[in-house]
Amino acid sequence: MRRQRREQRGWWSTASVGAAAAFLMASQALADAPEARAPAAKAWKAPNQPTWFDARATLQVQAFQQAMLPGVPGMVAPIDLALPITATGFLRFGGIDFLGNDDSVSGEVALWGRLGPRDGLVGDGDLTTAWAQYRSGPWRVKLGRQVTWPGSARYVRFDGVSGGATFGFLDVDAYGGFVALPRWSLPRGAWVLGSIGDALEDPRLREAQNRLGQFLLGVRVGARAGSVVRGSLAFHEQHDAVGVAFRVLSADVTSQPVDWLGLGARASFDVKSLGFSEARLWADLTGWRVATASVDYLYQSPSLLLPQTSVLAAFGGASWHELGTELSVQLPWRLSVTGRAAGQLYDGDRPGGRGLARVKWVPDLDSRWLVQAEVARVLMGTQGYTQVRTSGRWRATPTVAATVDGALYLYDIPIVGTRHSLTGIVSAEWAVRPWLRTLLSTTVMQTPFAAFELQGLARVVVELEPSTTGGRP
Repeated sequence: MRRQRREQRGWWSTASVGAAAAFLMASQALADAPEARAPAAKAWKAPNQPTWFDARATLQVQAFQQAMLPGVPGMVAPIDLALPITATGFLRFGGIDFLGNDDSVSGEVALWGRLGPRDGLVGDGDLTTAWAQYRSGPWRVKLGRQVTWPGSARYVRFDGVSGGATFGFLDVDAYGGFVALPRWSLPRGAWVLGSIGDALEDPRLREAQNRLGQFLLGVRVGARAGSVVRGSLAFHEQHDAVGVAFRVLSADVTSQPVDWLGLGARASFDVKSLGFSEARLWADLTGWRVATASVDYLYQSPSLLLPQTSVLAAFGGASWHELGTELSVQLPWRLSVTGRAAGQLYDGDRPGGRGLARVKWVPDLDSRWLVQAEVARVLMGTQGYTQVRTSGRWRATPTVAATVDGALYLYDIPIVGTRHSLTGIVSAEWAVRPWLRTLLSTTVMQTPFAAFELQGLARVVVELEPSTTGGRP
């Protein structure tokens, strides 16, 4: 019952935001109606601040076959064809005048749904975002399901309220509410747990482990000195049924003292564990006519990037340092070369490293062809792999394009007795109209966990951004 009440509370908050947004738009429509205004009344809309909206919808059909239970020696496991259909919708609007303030109301609604068998479920869906924002002078407030980036905790989706103000060079923002993690982030379906008896697990048991009902709060203060220096200081705290999942203090600063040099630093400190979860320093050199270069340092503690109340935090992996450099050079004949090299040091003084060499070629003047090839090498402690990848894109007409992409991974140590993985993707896209695009794609894979896998994908994308309302500014 507690879980049911929490779910109802989350849906009620997002539904109320949708109703509020509909009310605001309906009020605007009535205000704009000719009969609602006196002949000599001042126009409600300013000519240079039109109402705008951006709407997108996608319909995606997948076709694949999946054996839910590995075949027992001497027997063949049944393989059924699955055809899940997934639809997504997105709407963002703004430029609505309210309470005498021009361009004061904006909002966003995004949702998805799926029909058809996949991961042991017949159908699924979720409301991704649903918020409305009101601005008045330096003040702003946002209500509904929204996303925030609190630093070390990466992004968090929550049902609640956020607000802030801008005073000259200073920005102050705060937020609070109940966490609403997307349900697709929950592990579901068939899981191999180590023995034949535990090979399958009822997905409803996994559903019961959702983390609805968490609450969070946070504050961020940012400052800028012209266009030269920007910085911010933020605090984020998040709770679940067990206790404090995150209590993080983060800071960042960026600077561009001259046109050809960009500098930056960022750090996140876990107050609960008294340790840094992440730190990064970088310098970008962009003043050369035919080349760019960068140098960066990165530190991460994976266990502190996970909720401290989760058992997964104990298996997050060893922390590591990385020092790297990257150079991109533009050569004649529309050819560019990029190289990156980085050395790593894991806890316990275990060395590691990454390297990458990429060549990009645009053979024709009108950029109808694009060819890329790259080789990468990764070494992480005792395991490592080499990657070879090639890809190409051909724009046959202004509305028709085709893409081919293939990648080969060679492992230093076999994984489940296999030393390589191979992936190939072929796709074709057709822009039927400026607002309508279609895509057909086929993927073939051979990995340590699948001797052969074939997937097909068909997608239809509809985008609406009418110029009659001024479009999105």
